[in-house]
Amino acid sequence: MPLMYDDDVTVVENRPLTGGHFLLSVHSPRQAQATRPGQFAMLRLLGRSDVLLRRPMSIYDVKPSGDHVPGSAGVSPAPANRRGNRGDRTSSQPEVVQLLYKVVGRGTRLMAELKPGDRLGMLAPLGHGFFAEEYLERVREVDEVLHVAGGIGIAALLLPARELARQGIRQRLFFGGRTKWDLVGVQDFKPYVKASTLATEDGARGHRGYVTKPLEEYLARFRDKKFLLMVCGPWPMLEASVELAKRYGHPCLVSMENRMGCALGVCLGCSIRVVGEGHGAYQRVCTEGPVFWAEKVVWGKDNLPKT
Repeated sequence: MPLMYDDDVTVVENRPLTGGHFLLSVHSPRQAQATRPGQFAMLRLLGRSDVLLRRPMSIYDVKPSGDHVPGSAGVSPAPANRRGNRGDRTSSQPEVVQLLYKVVGRGTRLMAELKPGDRLGMLAPLGHGFFAEEYLERVREVDEVLHVAGGIGIAALLLPARELARQGIRQRLFFGGRTKWDLVGVQDFKPYVKASTLATEDGARGHRGYVTKPLEEYLARFRDKKFLLMVCGPWPMLEASVELAKRYGHPCLVSMENRMGCALGVCLGCSIRVVGEGHGAYQRVCTEGPVFWAEKVVWGKDNLPKT
């Protein structure tokens, strides 16, 4: 069973970005070191009886603590491991978990008020993410991996992009948002992708319209090439991207979003329809997902997630 921990963690930074987005960094070495690409965390605001449920958020990045621990947080970087003893943490090991979020409701508005040194409850890492052993063989058969993100869906794709870059895989990013202020994190992908194609609904940056349009044009232009798509974003974008992958004959992995109660597979509130019969026709986004092969999911209005 994958490792998960329910810890009270310390905020080291809660950096405001554009468009109401924040990058929250928390010091939690064992959660950071257990995290795999595509997994998520459940956050709990401590001491708030008026915010009962935890908030699910994709784990955007994990980093060593030395670059992220300000003095006001009261946390010191881990000492360098000079002897190499088993169990000792070196300064290069990840100790900070980063979560990219957007203020959309009461819970995230309260999160935006967090300051270095504040404490949070965090259950992580959770879910079935972009696990390389399940797609690496297929990746080696393609010419390029296409990451397709809509809005805050970008948060699920940085860690798999880094892992693929280490494997020497060619990658490209397609990223869309409502406005240019929603295109956060693009610079973090630059070391890992050959190019980024951007789109905004208002045309302020990149293509005017949905990001699936330049994606379709790219797939049509390179019909002779093989791609694997990794997609995360709102349901309509997921469905449109999956349809394009199917039309042009490319495998596709999707990271799903859904409202969650427990994130442990008990409440069944995040279940979606999948190919199968009886009980096998439903799977839980929090445990069997959030990442699924696109052909496994039943697409259509009857399967719209509860967001």
